Amino acid sequence: MRVLKSPLDVALIVIAVLSLAAILLAREDSFLRDALCLRVRCVAWSHAHAWLESFYGLGVGSFISLIFYGLVVRLPEHQKRQRINKSFARYYQEFKEDCIVTMLTVADGTFEWGLHETLVDQEKFREYFHDKVSSSQDRWDAFHNKLDDYNLQELITNMEILRGEIAFVLMSIDTPDEKPFEFLKRLSSIIVQMKNTKLDYDSTKRLGNFLWDVFAGFSLVSGYRQHDIIAEMIKAI
Repeated sequence: MRVLKSPLDVALIVIAVLSLAAILLAREDSFLRDALCLRVRCVAWSHAHAWLESFYGLGVGSFISLIFYGLVVRLPEHQKRQRINKSFARYYQEFKEDCIVTMLTVADGTFEWGLHETLVDQEKFREYFHDKVSSSQDRWDAFHNKLDDYNLQELITNMEILRGEIAFVLMSIDTPDEKPFEFLKRLSSIIVQMKNTKLDYDSTKRLGNFLWDVFAGFSLVSGYRQHDIIAEMIKAI
């Protein structure tokens, strides 16, 4: 779990610690200050009582301000982030299921309902679409060869809706980590490039490579991943 998400979090924790220290050490008849002075030689200084009162007041004021900031700003922000994160994760799941339904319809014609939910798992998706359906092609080849304009538009529409969700998320919350922010921006850009896909060989190959990356978890750099990188980036928002 990420406890410190930004330099602001570190600054707030430092202020909270200093405020508590001021409250506990500068208060009148502080047993902690007395205990500290027994271990460390405390130098007597002029107007000490007035200074201690000032430090105590600053500590109390700062700590109360932090409490109000947490309740009025950070807590609602956290709740908003959680709502958007859960909504985005749920939609991404639905996006994958809808696209898999289209791919199964193209490749197999008919299929047992519920299979699309099973194939959301990237390893199972790879295994299923690598199955041979003839001596010369596997199921993924069959999907490429049978893809028609109607189902192509279905896939493009689902991707466009996903891009809209990405845009909403990036505009609605401040992502403290640059990695998921940049990843989602790149994903959105790739989807834009898929918008004008036609049924010619080069276009469908580019689309197929993108779909295989997303649904089978393939990367040209690292090969097949153990986890869904998009789902991980959504959690990291």
